[in-house]
Formats: sequence, C-alpha cells, structure tokens
Amino acid sequence: MKTIIVFSVVMMSCLAQRSPYAGRLPIGFPYVPPATAPAPSSDLSNRFGDAEAGTTTTIRLPLEALGDAELVQRLSKLPIDQQPFWLINWRALEQNRNNPQTYPQRENSFVDNVSNSLLVS
Repeated sequence: MKTIIVFSVVMMSCLAQRSPYAGRLPIGFPYVPPATAPAPSSDLSNRFGDAEAGTTTTIRLPLEALGDAELVQRLSKLPIDQQPFWLINWRALEQNRNNPQTYPQRENSFVDNVSNSLLVS
C-alpha cells in the first residue's frame, strides 16, 4: 500500500510540472506549419463572371474622402498649407506603407537557436 501511495505522489508531482494545456513544444517557439503549394485555380476564382480575374484595380482613397476621388484630386491641387490635415497625413501613411522602414534583428543571447526538427514532433 505504501508503494502505491509513493508511486502516485511521484506521478502527480511529475505531471504537475507542466499543464497539458500548455502543449508539448518548448516555451517561446510557436509552431509554424509547413508551407504548402498553392491550390490549383478552380471555378470559384471566377465566380462573378469576370473575363479575367484580377484585372480590375481600385483607387486607394483616404477614409475621410468617403469614396470621392474627385474631392481628393481637387484638394491635391491646393497648396500644401491649405490642404486638410487628413489628406497630408494619409499621404505620409501611404508612403510609409509602400516603403516601410525596417531594421535588422540582433541576435538574442538569452534564447538558444533551436532547429526546426526539434519543434515539430
């Protein structure tokens, strides 16, 4: 009887070390599923009857313009000091979206480099 109690206490202390909800992968390394090839095009890609899918383009407009491209064109002709702030700000944000400023990542001395073969199990 004592051996069963000792065995169960040891088992419970071992199982209590990590919650089953935390998963089996190491902490700090999320699971990245393997990349798959794109699916072949099907009839769903052309379900609206367009002659060629992806040939239509839309004009990017600021939200404040409420879809009025003519308003944006008229305001763009004004001098910069007379243009509304939302238009100037939108242009700056669009320029940042098209050419983002990126910085290289530095090595982290606190995290060991773990190969992907250890992460996928």
